[in-house]
Amino acid sequence: MVKKMSTKTIRVRAAAVILMDNRILAHVVQNSDDGKTWFIPPGGGLQYGESSTIALRREIKEELEWDISIERLFGCFESCHTINGVDEHEISFVYEAKPCKGSTLSFAKREIVEDNGTKKTFQWIELKDLAQPQHLLYPEGLLEKIKARRAGQYVVTL
Repeated sequence: MVKKMSTKTIRVRAAAVILMDNRILAHVVQNSDDGKTWFIPPGGGLQYGESSTIALRREIKEELEWDISIERLFGCFESCHTINGVDEHEISFVYEAKPCKGSTLSFAKREIVEDNGTKKTFQWIELKDLAQPQHLLYPEGLLEKIKARRAGQYVVTL
C-alpha cells in the first residue's frame, strides 16, 4: 500500500499543449488511486523568481530537448487531487506551444529519466481516445477547452 503524503503546499506548474494532427503530446501516468491513465501535457514546476513561460521553455528543453514557440495562454487551471498516493494542490498555467524547426516530432513513445531518477514516458495521444472514461487529460477541463478552441470558440479559463 502506498502511504499518502501531505505536504500542504501549493505547486505552481507550467505546461504546453502541443498538438499535431488530431493528437496531443502527453506524459502518461498510471494513477493507482483512481485506476485511470492520466495524460499530462509536458512541463513542470516553477522555480522561485521564474515566470511561467521561462519555466515552460526550460522544462521542455530538459524533458524533450526542444526549443518551443509559445503561442498564447490556453488557460489557468486549479485542482486538488491525489495521484499515486500523493495529495496535491496545483495551479497550472497551460499554454499553446509549437516546437521550433528541427525538433524531432516523429516518435510514438519517448522515455526519459530525470536527474532525480524519475522515469517519464511521453506519447502522442489521439484526442478521440481521451473521451474514454478510464482516461483523464489533466488538468480536468483541458479537453473541453481544446475541443472548444478547435471548433473556433475562444474560451478563457481563469
